[in-house]
Amino acid sequence: MASDGEVWWFAPRLIVFGKAMSNKKTVDEWRGLLTSLRQSNIKVVQGVKESLFPFLKFSYDNLPGNVKKCFLFTSMLQGKSNYELLESWMGLGLLSDFVNLQEAYEEAKSILKILEESCLLYFSDYGDVHLHDVIYDMAMWIASDCGWIVQKYDGSAEISTNDTENWRDAKQVIIDGIKLLPVLSHQCSDLLSLMIANSHSLEIIPKGFSLQVPNLKYLDLSRSGIKELPKDIKCLVNLQYLNVSCTGISSLPMQLVSLNKLQYLICRDLIGLGKIKDGIISKLHRLKVVDLYPHGWVEPKELEILKKHIKAIGMRVSSQEVLEQLSCLPTTQLYIENLEKLISLSFDTLSCKNQGSLHELKIRSCPQLKEIVMNGSGTHLNNLTIYDIKKLQCITWGPDISPAEYFHVLKKLFICECNLASFAWVLHLPCLSHLRIQNCAVKETLFYVEDEREMQQVLEGPVFPRLENLELTMLERLVSISNFALNFPRLSLLSVHECPNLKKLPFKHGINNSQIINIDCDRKWWKNLEWDDATIPSHLSPTCQWYDYHLYHYVPQSYYMLDLFSDENTDACTIS
Repeated sequence: MASDGEVWWFAPRLIVFGKAMSNKKTVDEWRGLLTSLRQSNIKVVQGVKESLFPFLKFSYDNLPGNVKKCFLFTSMLQGKSNYELLESWMGLGLLSDFVNLQEAYEEAKSILKILEESCLLYFSDYGDVHLHDVIYDMAMWIASDCGWIVQKYDGSAEISTNDTENWRDAKQVIIDGIKLLPVLSHQCSDLLSLMIANSHSLEIIPKGFSLQVPNLKYLDLSRSGIKELPKDIKCLVNLQYLNVSCTGISSLPMQLVSLNKLQYLICRDLIGLGKIKDGIISKLHRLKVVDLYPHGWVEPKELEILKKHIKAIGMRVSSQEVLEQLSCLPTTQLYIENLEKLISLSFDTLSCKNQGSLHELKIRSCPQLKEIVMNGSGTHLNNLTIYDIKKLQCITWGPDISPAEYFHVLKKLFICECNLASFAWVLHLPCLSHLRIQNCAVKETLFYVEDEREMQQVLEGPVFPRLENLELTMLERLVSISNFALNFPRLSLLSVHECPNLKKLPFKHGINNSQIINIDCDRKWWKNLEWDDATIPSHLSPTCQWYDYHLYHYVPQSYYMLDLFSDENTDACTIS
């Protein structure tokens, strides 16, 4: 009988081999793979983790063409979202040329599916991409054989001159956790891509660094502590991709106009960014993707030039003039804020028809906005936030539009400080996983279905098929969540705060015993709940978490995960 160690060592091989062979349908395909395996001369050292690598590489070797490169770069980028991976893959030239971003996104999704089905990566509950430690180590092993250099430090280290000697002939360099970049004593003419990860202490790029990497095409400085780009960045004349997201940069230098080959400019989550200087964006004639979301924006006259060649843009919309140009732009992410004259907003005006791929939208503090019209052929929205729109009374649906089809991929929905009273349209959204409703003009029932036909659909069809988190806050008039029982097949968190008149929870009789539902609430509110089914509290009460509002102001943990507004930081519990 095999020992536990042998089972641990043998099981990953079985899984990976099984996945590698699963799409081989003919005898010839099986014979070909077995021949390759025999010819590989794999040798095993029992009990040593590295002995797994050749077997796991068997799955890697059977990946389709460019998917191999996608896997290696994904291993360096794990922890990023699908969209961040998409931007990186495009910048690295790993995806086919595309007319609109949705085409590239579909290709990226198919590649990720191949890698997932090959057991080479997995997705977290939040949609980020991760690799098992052994798979990651195998990827590093393969990358080192391909001439990649991957150096990890503790976050406070300076790279020594000796450590950069092997950059001389490298094509890809990935550095993790550094404090200072070295002044290179030699040119790295072969270096094509440089990624600097998790280097929050890195604040400056040394003068002359750009001169030593003249052929660099891909530069990722995201999530570093860099506060400004050096003036000699203009020397990177071959640069095609620049990512400075989540850094301390608050303005882009005019020297960027010298980067004539730049196609991808990623400046996401730069809190102090604001308006981009006139002439920078419009003079970069090869730009395909510009991501300034959610704080950066450009003047309308710049957009007029940009729309002639741009394939994707994310930005802040802070004027009526910019809003009026959106229907001619392939928008991906929009933050519409402080438009004082906006009364009605139609979704079909927010992106260029047949080219746009709007996947994230935030609408905030538009004091005159009374109506949002859902029209057009549907959306690709993943995240929708409607915040501080106090006069918003209705969401209007165009003729023959089904909310479930219109928002067929919507995952996160936040509606806060609005005058909306009806939310029944969210019941059947097929991918909705997180729903937060706060301080809205909800009457007695949040999800109220009156029409007999609609009620029949509710009783027969799936309701909240993928909802995991439901947060209800500051709904003072709320008496019941729904006028029918709900089974919430995937619900894992129900957060209820400052809803003093809510006395019942709508769990259907016979709640799944194996389902664990955490309840975040005030102790007194929980004790005053009324139950039609006396067995339900026994399924919920063991997982309840207590927060007394007279001592603490509670902000649900998922608030941070969902990131309503990245420029607002709130402590989870603050004594008032």
